[in-house]
Amino acid sequence: MESCRVGLCYCINTSMLSFKEYIEEEYLEERVLSIGLNPSHEKHRETHRGHIHDMIHHAYKSIGGYGGHASGSKKESEAIHDDISHSVIKAVKRNGKLSSVNLYKKKYGRKSIASATDGTAQGKKDFMKTKLEDHEHKRAWGEVSGKVASIHKKIGTPDIPSKKAGKLLGKKIKPHADGVHYDRKLGDKMHTKKMVGHPKESA
Repeated sequence: MESCRVGLCYCINTSMLSFKEYIEEEYLEERVLSIGLNPSHEKHRETHRGHIHDMIHHAYKSIGGYGGHASGSKKESEAIHDDISHSVIKAVKRNGKLSSVNLYKKKYGRKSIASATDGTAQGKKDFMKTKLEDHEHKRAWGEVSGKVASIHKKIGTPDIPSKKAGKLLGKKIKPHADGVHYDRKLGDKMHTKKMVGHPKESA
């Protein structure tokens, strides 16, 4: 097979790839996608839509479903797809597949609304790295509980007082005595949550 000069192109099975594409797709183990932030990454929203949907579905299965909808229901699937369509998405891609994904809404800065991994140890590391970067750069905030709340505590993401929750979320909440946690209704059930991170506007 005839080879082209390095820096110009590579001939692979008679197809031509630019050197940049060759490096990104074949040799780099990790590639961070910034969908909704980097125009050149917008194509990945549809390319990985099905995978993102399935990752989020599985991540929220243990708590009954996503967005207050029953796990596996048509309404849950529609809610996930709607958020994929209208969110900023940070994802880590390894060997052609996503290992972790985070969805954000533009509200008081960048509000984290969903996150998931592929279930692997590497995926969990990639998830942790994204959350740590959000904290270190003070660029995001969100509502958390369970394992995700524990992760944020471990990396030092600050708690947001529950007295600010109502305005930040635009939802009715019932604060706990600790000034951090609160209860609010999701679907037909009450859930205990707290908020962490760095909202861009005071509330």
